Amino acid sequence: DLEDAVGSCPLPGMLAQVWTRGLTRGEPTRAPGDRVDWIKAQGRAKSMRGFKNEHGKSLLIHAPLKDLGRAGTGIELFFRTLRWLFIVLVIATCLGCVSLAANLEYNKHVNTPIVVTTIGPCCKTSPSELRAQSIPWFITFLLFLLFLYWLRYKQRQVAHSVDRRYITTGDYSVEVRNIPLLANESALYQFFEQYGRVSQVQIGFRCSGYVRLFERWKKHDVELAETRVGLALLAEQGHALDSARAATRAAKIDTLQNEMIDLESEMARLQAVELISSGAAFVIFETEAGRRACLKAHHLSAWTRFLEMIGWTTKHARFGDSVDLSVVPAPEPSDVFWENLEVGPHEVRKRSLYTLLVAMGMIGTSLVLLLLLTRSKDSQIALLKRTGATLAASTYTRGVSLVAAVVVTAVNSFLRIAINQLTVLERHDTKSDYEESYFIKLSLAYVLNQSLLILIVSPNPSTWFVEGGVYAQAFYIILANAIVPELFKVVRLDTIFKRYVMGTFVKSQAKLEELWQPPEASLGEFYAGLLKTVTLGLLYAPAMPVVWFITTSTIIIKYWSTKYALLRVCRQPPTLDEGLSEVFRELLSFVLLGSVIIEAVVLDSRLDEESRSKEHIVLPIAAGIMWLIYKIVPLQRLGCLRNYVDNRSNDTGGKVFSSLPGLARYRCPISQPVPSLATIHSNSFGTVEAAPGGVPSSLETIAVQMPSAVATPSGPMPERTPSLFGSAYEGNSGRWQITSDTSVSPAQYPQPAYELPVQPQSPPRAPPMLLAVTCPENVGPGAQLIVQGPSGQMVTVTVPSTVFPGMIFHVSV
Repeated sequence: DLEDAVGSCPLPGMLAQVWTRGLTRGEPTRAPGDRVDWIKAQGRAKSMRGFKNEHGKSLLIHAPLKDLGRAGTGIELFFRTLRWLFIVLVIATCLGCVSLAANLEYNKHVNTPIVVTTIGPCCKTSPSELRAQSIPWFITFLLFLLFLYWLRYKQRQVAHSVDRRYITTGDYSVEVRNIPLLANESALYQFFEQYGRVSQVQIGFRCSGYVRLFERWKKHDVELAETRVGLALLAEQGHALDSARAATRAAKIDTLQNEMIDLESEMARLQAVELISSGAAFVIFETEAGRRACLKAHHLSAWTRFLEMIGWTTKHARFGDSVDLSVVPAPEPSDVFWENLEVGPHEVRKRSLYTLLVAMGMIGTSLVLLLLLTRSKDSQIALLKRTGATLAASTYTRGVSLVAAVVVTAVNSFLRIAINQLTVLERHDTKSDYEESYFIKLSLAYVLNQSLLILIVSPNPSTWFVEGGVYAQAFYIILANAIVPELFKVVRLDTIFKRYVMGTFVKSQAKLEELWQPPEASLGEFYAGLLKTVTLGLLYAPAMPVVWFITTSTIIIKYWSTKYALLRVCRQPPTLDEGLSEVFRELLSFVLLGSVIIEAVVLDSRLDEESRSKEHIVLPIAAGIMWLIYKIVPLQRLGCLRNYVDNRSNDTGGKVFSSLPGLARYRCPISQPVPSLATIHSNSFGTVEAAPGGVPSSLETIAVQMPSAVATPSGPMPERTPSLFGSAYEGNSGRWQITSDTSVSPAQYPQPAYELPVQPQSPPRAPPMLLAVTCPENVGPGAQLIVQGPSGQMVTVTVPSTVFPGMIFHVSV
């Protein structure tokens, strides 16, 4: 097995040998139950990555884009935007060939390879030739302006198409804001029943402290498993020299266990005190008609709100006869950051401003580096030319241009990491809002640092088209942008290092599976990279048409590298809407304005003083006027260009929410069971056997159905959500030692010594309990298992797609 594993390893031979030594190191003295199974870790990582179809199989690389709509509108719109941009860029490249041929004809005397393709040296005394050069650019401008309208139209169309193809929890749900701090779910049930039968009400309680405690508990859990296996190995070796190390590890185990018990007690205490609402709640109706009626009742015009404010009319019911609730379409359950619901919008905006200022400070540092590099280059070139070393000056200029491209690319990588961490500190309440904020700041950093800084450090247009000038540096930057980001998107060096280097030193299966987890995919980062590529093309291709060829090729590379990364490298992102695409469209419109300004400056600077007139910038002026019309005229008020809001359609076909077992419910973390080390493992609770009924509608979730037909599913059909407690309950760590492949064990939780406050709940729920289920060897993802619980009741469990035979997963009953 080891030889087969190494034979299929894509790494070089030396690293494969290191991996082999890691696989075999310590195996003869390790207990069978503690053996690190690399094949199992690989299988688990493979089951977590990419998108799955309705049969639980991974999508192929050439799968149709409509299948990517399982992760929401955002993913499908991204790839369709790449396709539409490719068509526009192909036309722009064909138009650029006219300018490129003219540049090569007029620049025959220029010996510099890059400068010979630019508009710089030519057209010095011919305004008519300059106007002819601006015509292909103006047609390209019109193409991109039409593309912005087309993208607005397709955003609405794709959003409606995805909503029609896939039934999600969001089709039945609304998000409620401005609820009282001490509101309970029973009162909200009664209030929203006037619009339709309610399936669930989940209040978002303040739980940031609870989530932090649980994250620490999960880290301690993996560390405890690693330390236990290490101690077992030392005990088996039995050398006297290892006695001190064994004592140290035993003490560490005691410390970790005590800390975990303290964390469990603190989490139980937070659950026991009176829970305070964050001001937000999620309501799931049994039918889509109830959701639509609720949204319609709470969607008031500005005039109606004014009449209500002065007391002339009251058109809608208020919660408690005094509280005016804010009701909007709800995000999907996997899109919610529960711990951030308690942070108000004003605080989020203030944090966003701080992070934006920090990002601008880092871009300023990059500006200083480029200024120093430019001044050093100018002084050194002047010195070489004075000494007559023309060839050396030319070589030095090209070298500095390459160094500038490397510096800009490296600063971009640092900005990406820093802005990601800063955006996390803003504490957005949904993943969609986080991705939009991350995309905006990262796009500004990319555009300023990689597109505009080289123009800022060289403000004189007469120096842009010389050897080592702005356009020479831009050429190398554009080449680097076409290769480096897309290569690192597919080859994740950090992931390879964790798996094949750090993994050789781990001792427990839990730690190995943690290292093998696929990286997360950021749609905001993908959109920012796309905007950076298009910006470089729009700013520099009109005067250097060869850039159109590079930009078009980059779009092709970006399409396939991003698709490969999503389907074969990264975890599936949560469900995101078309908000990112809308922000991308807005930012692209300002990039188009920047292209108009750069073209006007380039055309105006190409003529000598005696030949200069204003006729050659007529087309840029006309383009600027058309851009203003695009921004001012509210064409988005047309029905085909409005934002898509699912408050009128009936795409669910009248299906009842509780009849769809694959749909997720909203679950606040603090209302879930507290994890515990005190677990009883027993085989006295019956067996697990394959159940009839075939593959369920969802293969991405753990679905539990009680005989009373009260369903408690925990994952939506077109998306994948983590299990109840994340990775801590997904693997077979040191504490889950179940001997039989068909055993079920209930997890016990520490009960507080004081009474819980009485809060009315509707409908009443039994105390939650975790069931540990081992997937039998003859079944896989999508199979339905019949489990006999500790109370004798029969529970139907759907095996999630992240589980393979022999692996233990947990469900909450």
